[in-house]
Amino acid sequence: MNNIYTQLAKLLNVAEITDNYKHSNAHDLEIGEWNTADNYNIHVMTSDVYAINFEYDVFYYQPNFSEIIDRIKDLQNYDVVVFVSDLDTYLHEYEVENYIEQNKEDEDDN
Repeated sequence: MNNIYTQLAKLLNVAEITDNYKHSNAHDLEIGEWNTADNYNIHVMTSDVYAINFEYDVFYYQPNFSEIIDRIKDLQNYDVVVFVSDLDTYLHEYEVENYIEQNKEDEDDN
């Protein structure tokens, strides 16, 4: 059985979307919440945790579903694994299901 995150990964042309962190390489994408040295929580979406682009990778508020999907779409590489620290926080099941359903409808219309 295909779970919705497997379906989403296939739809977005990436290898996997998971909350099971294995390892990171320069081509993977990590999405999660980090705690700063002065105890602020920030949200980070980055392909390289050692070279963060603070204007593009760091969010002071939780990024919305569209921002996350757009960032994954930018990858367009079937070898990429997207690690999401908390799927329920960043990619809610109902939003993923709606996105998949909408894209199926769009394909059917074409």
